[in-house]
Amino acid sequence: MTAAFVGAFAIAVTAFACSRGREPHAPGPVASALISVSADLGTSPTEVANAWTELETIAARIEARRTSPGKPGIDDFNAVVFDDLKFSREIDDHDPRYFLWPSVIREKRGSCLGLGSLYLLLAERLGVPLEGVRLPGHFFVRTKGALPRNVELLRRGEAMPNAWYERKYGPRPEGNREFLRPLLVSELPSLFWFNAGNHARAGGDLKGALHAFENAVADAPDFAEAQASLGAIRHLEGELPEAAAAYREAERLRSDLPGLERNMALLNEEQRKSESTRSPSP
Repeated sequence: MTAAFVGAFAIAVTAFACSRGREPHAPGPVASALISVSADLGTSPTEVANAWTELETIAARIEARRTSPGKPGIDDFNAVVFDDLKFSREIDDHDPRYFLWPSVIREKRGSCLGLGSLYLLLAERLGVPLEGVRLPGHFFVRTKGALPRNVELLRRGEAMPNAWYERKYGPRPEGNREFLRPLLVSELPSLFWFNAGNHARAGGDLKGALHAFENAVADAPDFAEAQASLGAIRHLEGELPEAAAAYREAERLRSDLPGLERNMALLNEEQRKSESTRSPSP
């Protein structure tokens, strides 16, 4: 977060919390990362502060509903988020308001990434060990511990086995260690940048898409889909050497990416023609 945003956010949170007679709770590492990327993608400090206050209200409801000793369980999360508060999934509309957590809280509707980020924020606030897992075209959260539980938020927090994800989003690429790997906190922003890049590209904003994909690969260099998308935008913009570099990195990470081989062949042909045009006649 920029210093200006941090200051504005802190003031807004303090004012909002004090107006309700509460002590503001400082963001942890996950919250700091998600607040930062939300700000970078256009969310105002006031909107973040309002959402943060609502997040604490949701966390308090989960804690009050706890059905067993110790920390709240995922079933407590599900009961509050989906049963009591009527949050719902969004699988067709890729607008940022469905994957940025402040608007997900406001709309009570989110994509797999939007609902996943909500659960990660609540878990950090409540001290519940939870991690985010990236798959091709999907995101879910998983509990930590001896018996981890996959939490499928597009199915209202239902526990799903790894085999279900491999059938639906696989098969697991041979030798690929990234499939079903939990993300580091520092990698989480890459998913938001990637989604923002896809949204910008769909709207014809190639400059915005380029900026977003560049940030996605900066945060997660081994994100093969982001590398391939960065290559595609640079290709469309005529930056052929840079596009080739991104395509090669995507191929190194995951050679079976749909469309990658075709795009690389097209680029190679364009480069060949460009070099032929520049070569002097004998």
